[in-house]
Amino acid sequence: MSKFIGHIPCPRCGSKDNLAEYDDHFWCFGCRYHKLKDDVHTLRKRVFKQSEIPARLVELVNNSSELPQNAMKWLLSYGISKQEIEQYNFQWNEDNQLLILFNKDGYWQGRSFDDTRPKYLSGGNKPLTIYGSGNKIICVEDILSAVKLARLSPEYCATPLLGSSMSLETTQSLIERFSDVVIWLDRDKAKNAIKMARNLKQRGINSEVVISPLDPKEYNKEEMLKWLRSK
Repeated sequence: MSKFIGHIPCPRCGSKDNLAEYDDHFWCFGCRYHKLKDDVHTLRKRVFKQSEIPARLVELVNNSSELPQNAMKWLLSYGISKQEIEQYNFQWNEDNQLLILFNKDGYWQGRSFDDTRPKYLSGGNKPLTIYGSGNKIICVEDILSAVKLARLSPEYCATPLLGSSMSLETTQSLIERFSDVVIWLDRDKAKNAIKMARNLKQRGINSEVVISPLDPKEYNKEEMLKWLRSK
């Protein structure tokens, strides 16, 4: 039996940690990418080409609720309020120059302000996290988009897939909890969104896809509602 080593980013679908590394092969639970370990050095070099330090080696200690100006400016540029920064416990890790957007349930994700690393780093197994309490859920790629969509109206809630793929566990959880699902990914992942929606429909769930020029967090409230109502 192959020995499981850990999760790393997938070079095919772009998922941050859906690619499982075993001692003799790689397997992506999102896009089903498979590769035998006949060229491990090349694959790892491609996966981590933006950083010399894998995300799983980042130590999140001494986090602070005091955010530096550049991190605060970045959040405010997307319309994230100071109240939401406190509500969702966004924190700053000075050692890694990392804005921590999520850190619970055995998973963390942060936006790096260190130009030598990828923009987003993460570690652990992705949890299903729901923002808001509506009965129609919107699946998006990132946390800020989920935060903004969850506050649109009592009708909606949102979940960040933390990537552009949907795990079997997340799919099953959505089927058990919701009858209406909207998939709204970045435009370059439209095919992924259509496949996800088709998969949900085959399982009896009413699912729709939003395809917009920009990702959800780039829009204001009125623009987001317009896209959702134009389906």
